[in-house]
Amino acid sequence: MGGRTLAARFRPGCRLLGGGSRTHMAEPARIDTHGTEGAPHRRPVSANSGGDLREALDDFLELKEMVAAREGDRALHDQPQMVSRFYDVVTKFYEYGWGQSFHFSPRRSGESLRSAVRRHEISIGELLSLGPGTKVADIGCGVAGPLVTIASSTGASITGINLNAYQIARGQRSLHRAGLQETCGFLLASFMDVPLDDGHFDAAYSFESTCHAPDKTLCFKELYRLLRPGGELALIDWCLTEDFDEHDPVHRDIRDRLEFGNATPNLLTTSSQLDLVRAVGFEILSSRDQALECDPDAPWYRSLQGRDLSLASLGRIPAGRWFTARATSLLELLRIAPAGTGEAARILNVAADSLVEAGVAGIFTPSFLIHARKPGGSVSS
Repeated sequence: MGGRTLAARFRPGCRLLGGGSRTHMAEPARIDTHGTEGAPHRRPVSANSGGDLREALDDFLELKEMVAAREGDRALHDQPQMVSRFYDVVTKFYEYGWGQSFHFSPRRSGESLRSAVRRHEISIGELLSLGPGTKVADIGCGVAGPLVTIASSTGASITGINLNAYQIARGQRSLHRAGLQETCGFLLASFMDVPLDDGHFDAAYSFESTCHAPDKTLCFKELYRLLRPGGELALIDWCLTEDFDEHDPVHRDIRDRLEFGNATPNLLTTSSQLDLVRAVGFEILSSRDQALECDPDAPWYRSLQGRDLSLASLGRIPAGRWFTARATSLLELLRIAPAGTGEAARILNVAADSLVEAGVAGIFTPSFLIHARKPGGSVSS
């Protein structure tokens, strides 16, 4: 992919700083509540947004149908908006059930989910040999759970790239609480088209975010472009396993519900994912399904099954999700909760149930790790 100057690709909501150790470091983004260039002028959902949740939910469902019915350029344009509206709807629910890190992690015997998540995130910083002064991209950073953990444990300067303004606002609070605002920041942009020069980052990682990309090839080309020669990528993503059978109606039904409930309409098999990363120019250093590393008594989907019963787990387990869906519908009826809250909870129930079914059937992994390197430059030790 050819070089593109920053001036030609600058977008509202993104600024760069120069000078000192933070040269070309992305400053915490100014949140443009009217969206990025080319996006609908819709407000991000906030904790006190009232009807905004209903609006976001309607937008998500409408865009979902549009993406399903279109191909080519229009789908590429609409799908990032759809995913952003999806996260407007679900972020509060995710934070309630998962905390600040919206990803699965392989668990060891007797290990809590929280401990597994932290260990998993720290291991990615170690895999990429991150350290003070390393410029790193967090691709699809969510509310910055992994970013805070990795930056705190390595001292790296990390830029979280996210198209969702509401999540960035939540992430900024986490950065300030952790005292990382001087070395880390955010870029309000689609990771399909990042307004930064070629070779801007020394390394990049992604926790289960590129599964939302409308075109994986274009996505991986953009990640390749953003890395300097010799830069490394740790890509953790949702994939279908090689046991998935397109001709099996049960498999297709599980996949379709999983893709709908999680806004991931283009899931690839692990082998196809690996082939695409290699095809855009990356050298594959290693790849593995981290879900297979879980303790047999703690599969990756255990946290959704009700086998981790605690007050903190109520937002994840079946009984808690059932109660939440019905309670939110009642609160919505009483006009205590915003319109659309109950329907949003039901969509997440579809998502959770399909994830468990896919895990039990062995046709899906949320944690396929590819460690890759852009050729050239020096090889990290």
